[in-house]
Amino acid sequence: MKPLSRRTFLRGASGVALALPFLDAMRPSRARAQEAPPAPRRLMFVFQANGDQTARRFSAGGETSFQLGEFLAPLEPYREDLLFLNNLHKRFYDLPESERADNHQQGGSSLAPWRSGTGSFPIGGTESTIGYVEGPSADYAIGGRVLEGNERVAHRHLVYRVGTKWNDIWNTHAHAGPVGEQNPIPAETDPYAAYARIFSFTPDDAAAQKEVLRRLAKRQSAIDLVREEGNSLLTRLGAEDRAKIQQHLDSMRDIERALQTGNGAAACVQTPLGERLDPYDDDNHMIMGELFFKISALAFACDLTRVVNFNWSGNTSGRVYSNLGLSEGHHDISHNSDDAAFADVRKIHRHLWEQNTKLYEILKNTSDGDGTLWDHTLVVHWNELGQGDTHSIHDTLVVLAGKAHDYFRRGRMIDFDGDRSFADMLVSCFHYMGFEDVTSFGHEILNTGGALPLT
Repeated sequence: MKPLSRRTFLRGASGVALALPFLDAMRPSRARAQEAPPAPRRLMFVFQANGDQTARRFSAGGETSFQLGEFLAPLEPYREDLLFLNNLHKRFYDLPESERADNHQQGGSSLAPWRSGTGSFPIGGTESTIGYVEGPSADYAIGGRVLEGNERVAHRHLVYRVGTKWNDIWNTHAHAGPVGEQNPIPAETDPYAAYARIFSFTPDDAAAQKEVLRRLAKRQSAIDLVREEGNSLLTRLGAEDRAKIQQHLDSMRDIERALQTGNGAAACVQTPLGERLDPYDDDNHMIMGELFFKISALAFACDLTRVVNFNWSGNTSGRVYSNLGLSEGHHDISHNSDDAAFADVRKIHRHLWEQNTKLYEILKNTSDGDGTLWDHTLVVHWNELGQGDTHSIHDTLVVLAGKAHDYFRRGRMIDFDGDRSFADMLVSCFHYMGFEDVTSFGHEILNTGGALPLT
């Protein structure tokens, strides 16, 4: 059988098409299977807001003997596949006062470590105003480099955010640049629309996306639109490839069930025909986050993109975590310095880390070439601040997760004590993705020494 194209789609009615994961039948030759190129490298940035409690991150130090504190404890089962980068400095105060926003605003643009331009957004605690940063974010720049080498990847990057619908300086974390220009990228905030766009063969095919959404509203699977061609393909494939496609379809149906019923288990929740959950209701943040995780994994598996920028919220998130028994917004809580407020901050961050482990399990359970997405993905967890009540930026925490092709030495905690910058960490992300010619990223004053010593 002639090898299938790596970008094989199952095409169906209404212009809808289903991208497929990598199959053995896509290799140049079964006999040359051992010579096949390695699985692509993927990168996913995951943001959560308002700083944490720096003194309670770890209950004991040491590069390998460290002990996770209360709110990081949900990560313990994944310890050997994690790398904790403690006390990275964002260095914004090295910029001239007229070229930096407040630490929430500038910190939310940490993936784009450039000076801020002029604009009408008020700077907290001052009489001044500021604009967006003047340069691209790492997700945009790295996605562009990916496209330079592989034009068949459909999306430069995907940008998702849970919660707030509007876009402004307090919740926009992706930027297109180029250097010297303000060009913020609005995040997709509706997983229903995001699923339809990813499913459609042509990203701007409105008719195909409308058909997918129509079928979701009627509790019908969009997969049925490509069933005939899919059945034909299955007869031509081996048992291992058939199993991969079946897993792929099961994952998509799982997303559809969640979109249609709210929790992925149709037997558990009865909702009126056509009703869907509000993506902007605080009480739905867990479901929406997991949906975006599943959609991201689907896009990775089908090589529709290799870079995702996911955000649990905007910076200065005021989400009320009523599921945790809280009645005050996250941002307001984070500004207090008493024991009760810090207890609530730890509770919120523990909850979000628990949600993040759902992403880990999705990646672990998604086949990808000869392994899983967990084997071939770097997840970068970040925050706009170090600690919320002080708006600190010299003590930020980044957590790298995933086996990431064994590129980094994992199972460690490295304390940089403010001597290395967040921008240096972004250079390390470029290197992981194969772009080792990048020696700095962002404004030169925000860089301190190239890639971090992590390999």
